[in-house]
Amino acid sequence: MRSLFVLMMIAVALGFVVSGLISGLDDRALARTEREAQIRVGIAVTDFARRLGLSQDWVAYCRAETRRKLSSHPKDGSIPFGLRYSSAGTEEVTRAIRERETYERQDQILCLATLPASLREQAAPQAP
Repeated sequence: MRSLFVLMMIAVALGFVVSGLISGLDDRALARTEREAQIRVGIAVTDFARRLGLSQDWVAYCRAETRRKLSSHPKDGSIPFGLRYSSAGTEEVTRAIRERETYERQDQILCLATLPASLREQAAPQAP
């Protein structure tokens, strides 16, 4: 009877260890997915800025503006900005990362696209 109890405890412990390892793998895979999304955003935005003849300073400015906008979104569980990764499933987090990648890329490109016109307006002399 005692040996059965010990075997059951070992099985339960192994179950927790295996579950923890699988969870760790999922976390690493999701972190890698998020890093890859950020790299894709950076490449697309930098390429667009280069085509417009804008410096990396403007890319950094638009990235900061996007981050500022994102920080104002409620953390209510909505995808992709308020999703709590710790309580969401892998598929839901992956979808949120994709949607956030799209939002960040488009928002930063829009920011860059409006800069040349606003810079010309500021440089033009004001009529009395």
